[in-house]
Amino acid sequence: MKTSNHHARQALLGLAAALWLLLFAASSFAGGAVPDAELAITGELRAGTPVRAFFDLKGYVLPSGSYASVNVRFTKRPDGPEPRVRTGYPETLLTFPGPGDYAMVFILNEVSKPSCGGVNAKTLLEKEVKLRIAE
Repeated sequence: MKTSNHHARQALLGLAAALWLLLFAASSFAGGAVPDAELAITGELRAGTPVRAFFDLKGYVLPSGSYASVNVRFTKRPDGPEPRVRTGYPETLLTFPGPGDYAMVFILNEVSKPSCGGVNAKTLLEKEVKLRIAE
């Protein structure tokens, strides 16, 4: 009886150690933003004129087999037509249809496809931008 308890305890300790290692490994690979990444907005802030959003990852290079995915979500905009957005990395183009105050969130993700299917996404930069567009 004492031996079976000892084996059960050893198995339980082994399982706990394996779970801890799995959780540690998962947290160490979990996505975190590139700490010094920047987003620069350039161009004339005027309705109908393209504005450039340029992502600078400060030397971070996307790993082989990965690609960048850009999302732009408007959290505030005037009524009327939506702004035109042509996403791209390192540059995204936005054209605002009319004057007013706009707020948007830019999200730059690194996307890769693992061998077992699906995709992995890691957020490299997430930034809210507020712009006042003139007529």
